[in-house]
This record gives sequence, C-alpha cells and structure tokens, in this order.
Amino acid sequence: MAPEIVHSASATRACLARAAIAAAMLASGLPALAADAKHCYRGGDPVACLVDIARHKLARVTGADERAGAVGDLLFTLAATGGDDAALTKEARALAENRSVGRVRQMDLLYAIDVRESAIAPPAKDSYVAALGRFARLERELAGDELVELYFNACAIIDWDDPFRERWLDFAESVCTSERLKSVKADGELAKARLLAIMPIAMTLAEDRAGFARSTGEAMDWLRSAQAAAAKSRDAGRKDLVASVGVLMHAINSACLDAFDEPEASDAEVDRALRSLRRIEGRRGISGRTTALRRRAVESLFDTGRDAEAARLLERMLSRIDADPEGRTIPLAEQISILLLAARLEHYVDLEQEQEDAADGRIRM
Repeated sequence: MAPEIVHSASATRACLARAAIAAAMLASGLPALAADAKHCYRGGDPVACLVDIARHKLARVTGADERAGAVGDLLFTLAATGGDDAALTKEARALAENRSVGRVRQMDLLYAIDVRESAIAPPAKDSYVAALGRFARLERELAGDELVELYFNACAIIDWDDPFRERWLDFAESVCTSERLKSVKADGELAKARLLAIMPIAMTLAEDRAGFARSTGEAMDWLRSAQAAAAKSRDAGRKDLVASVGVLMHAINSACLDAFDEPEASDAEVDRALRSLRRIEGRRGISGRTTALRRRAVESLFDTGRDAEAARLLERMLSRIDADPEGRTIPLAEQISILLLAARLEHYVDLEQEQEDAADGRIRM
C-alpha cells in the first residue's frame, strides 16, 4: 500500500486528537495522576520528565525478557520525541543477542534500534539491513505460535507513528500478506485468534477492500462464537481471553477502516473495543492483566478524535501507577509503557503548538 493510503485525512485528525487529549488532561488539573506525573505536566519539559520517571522504573526491571520489552519501548519513544541514549542502544544490541530473551522480542529490539538510528542519523542503513536479515532468519526458523507472533508484530507496523511507519511500510507490505498468514499452522487458540485479527491488516496493505470485508467477517464469526461459549462458561480465564481478543480485533478493524477512509465505521469499531475492555475490567479492574488493552483503546480513541474519552482512560492508568510504586498490581515494565505513552502524547502537543505558531508567522526552533 502506498503511504498515502494509510495517512488519509485521518492522519491530521489523529494529530489534532492527540494534542487535544493532553490539553484536556491539563485543563482537568490532573486530579488523580501520580504525583511525579502531575509534577511533569506542570513543569517546563513534561516529555523529558515522564521519560525520566520511566527510566527510574527501568532500573528496577531485572528479568532479561521483560527488560528487553521496556528498553525497546523506551528507544521508540526517544526516537519519536527527539531524545537519544547511546548507552541504552548499546544495551538493546546486547539484549538482542541474549538467549534469555525470546527470539521475537529480539526482533522487536532490532526494529527499535533501527527506529532510533534512523531518527538521529538517517538513512541508517546498517541497522535496517540487520533487522531485515534477522527477520528472514526467524521466518525460516520459527513455526507455530512463535511465527504467528513474528508476523503479528510485522503487521502492526501499519499502526506505527510517522516517519517510522513510512520507513518500514514496504517491508510490512512484503511480509504481512494473506499468503504468508494462511501458511502458518498455529497451535494455541490465542495464536489462531491473532491470525484472524491481523488478516484484515494484510488485506488493507494490499488495498483489497473486498478481501478486508471477508477477513473481518471470518474474525467476527469466531468472536461471536467464542463470546457465546464464554458467556456459558464458569472459566474466568476463558472469559478474559475472549474479551482480550475482542479488544484486539475491533481496534485493528478500526485502524484498517480508517485507512480505507471510512470514519463512521472506524468509530463504531472503537465502541465495540471499549465494550470488550469493560467486560474484562469488570472482572479484573485496571491491573497488569488489562492495562495493555486499555493502552490500545486509548490510541484507538485518539485516532478517531475522541480525546475526552481517551483522556479519562489514560488518566486512570496513571493514577494506578501512583498507587502501585512497587509494581504489585501493574508490573513495572507495564508502568513504563504507560508513562512512555503519556510522554509521546505530550510530545504531539508540542508539535501541534509549533504548527500553530508557524501558521501565525512565529517560528519556534
């Protein structure tokens, strides 16, 4: 798919929504935010402050695989916000070769390293070639659920921020295809559901609207059947699984419909994702089991311009971080992801302000 298919009028709407949500949070006075986060928003450099809190928490994340995820997230955020950290990149390279880190997680680190390298020294060919080589090797070596995860993360490139999405879009188009996805033999039920969830992305990248409709129909058939079975079950884990997949499928459908420039249908999918989120949070609350889904819902709300709702979802997660400094309810690595999401959103506020100043004839460096 050409980049402009992904970045239709929705790109401008998304940027404005992201700016508006952080502004709404500031206007609310942030009554329930963690003290550190509240201080960040009232200081001179909220982005750096939020990232610093995340760094502080990273120092206490010791597991190699868990740390790798947090390091990758931090590299993405630094690249998006204009930050840099050579030592962190060095650690990411080491973790990408660490056998204690899952192989797909290693691939994610290589994506993050390239994103960081491309931000500070474009065109950063070496890091891009290294990531391509690792993907090709893993595609040959992995099978079953691990291969599903590898493709899932490659398809997710469609949802990256610019300019990183444009840098990797040709790659995503070449590997996130219906032929490749259909060739995978998933073992676990979650992996099978994830394959169904990302098939619409493959169709979107191929600009195949009819194929998108077919693939979403298959995914929704699975979801409706799973929801009916879960409603009759006493297995809480089963109910959680189905609700989680519901958030995922509807959020992905929303992004794809947005790419096809169908805003009303995209917005309706966000509503369905929120209903699934409420089901699992009704049982689990806002906890480590649910915050990744809530983060995904926040981003979907941004992209459909529903900034006030997104602000409420994000604000409550930040308040939970304040109440859980030891990471007992929300693991520290997940707290880091929440803080970094807040930092990226605040960065978009700055970008929007710069655009407004430029339009008024005032140039900000």
